[in-house]
Amino acid sequence: MSLAESLESAAEALPGDAEQIRPANGDPFQLLTILDSDAGRRILAWLLFHHPEDGEELASAWLEEEAGAALVVAVPQDDLPKEGRKALRRLVHQARSRGVVIADSAEQAPHVGRLPDLDEKISKAYVSAYDPRGGRLVYIVESNPSGGARIFEALLDVERGIVDFQVYRAGRRQVGEFVRDLEKRPRFAAVEAAPESVRALIARRLAGQSAERPLPKAFSEWRGKLRLADEATATPGERVRVELADPGEPPATPGLVEEVEQGSIGPWPPQPEVLERVALALREKFAPLGRDPSALEARVDEEVSSLYLAGETARANAERFEETAYLYLHDGKEGLARACLGTADELRSEGGGERGPVLQALMSGVTGALTRDLEKRLGWTDESSGPEDAD
Repeated sequence: MSLAESLESAAEALPGDAEQIRPANGDPFQLLTILDSDAGRRILAWLLFHHPEDGEELASAWLEEEAGAALVVAVPQDDLPKEGRKALRRLVHQARSRGVVIADSAEQAPHVGRLPDLDEKISKAYVSAYDPRGGRLVYIVESNPSGGARIFEALLDVERGIVDFQVYRAGRRQVGEFVRDLEKRPRFAAVEAAPESVRALIARRLAGQSAERPLPKAFSEWRGKLRLADEATATPGERVRVELADPGEPPATPGLVEEVEQGSIGPWPPQPEVLERVALALREKFAPLGRDPSALEARVDEEVSSLYLAGETARANAERFEETAYLYLHDGKEGLARACLGTADELRSEGGGERGPVLQALMSGVTGALTRDLEKRLGWTDESSGPEDAD
């Protein structure tokens, strides 16, 4: 059914609201201007119950307006069937990403932060996916007191802290083009997040910044303008934990393994200096023993596993998986988001994580690369072999 047909069905099922539904002729925005708040919640709940796809289409349009967003986040989930609940969870997540603050009590009205018009203040933020090494870019976009907008760009790494920081000035129209570019990048695209949660990410990296890694000069100069959130403020990943606290889709663990194997996420290896220490120790151990590739591979696998499943690498990757859950949920992939949270929990478990399929996929590339590197260092590879030797 089309949205207009579903709304006509709602008018027939809710005769008390029919006089408000039919004059809109299926137009979501006209309907929003006609309905009172109680009727809006009632009609949207009915659509999500009986026609979830059309209900989601209506709610997605309403999220563009302050009054509509308030109606969407006020619809109760408890009485909806599975498909309706899933749709509403996606909608509430989108609302949070746009700045809607969900009230703790149903009696309180949600506070809505809608997208700004040209004459209003800008306050947006974005987070990218993690690169293979484990770093990510985050952005804060806000009005410039002298006109236009300014964009703060930070390269963050759980282990390395604030790696780079840049500030750009742009006109308001340029901001729109910049944001579209962020969201449509073929790799490491960025998605919108609540500004305070992005400020919390920066604050945590600042708190953990090693004295051996000086802060970028631009960050030191602009730090006071960032208005960093308290470290206790929830990050995007921590917000996802709250949203997915209730049972929903099962974790899509095989799908997450496939994402790792395809290179969509990971491998997030230990720091180069850590791997170099392991390589030097293993070279010293195997040099006098003679060629034994199987034994070397087994020992490398053991060493890499110990690094991934406990210590600093495990702690860092636990946070990366948790924050990646936000990206998947933002795209409506609840099963993958839950699998990310489950993997993060494994890495944080007492005594270290277990070598499940996701972590096995994550570390396999590093194990293979380190093994090949050591075989070369030990002189076990015959790179001079020609075609005749191979025959």
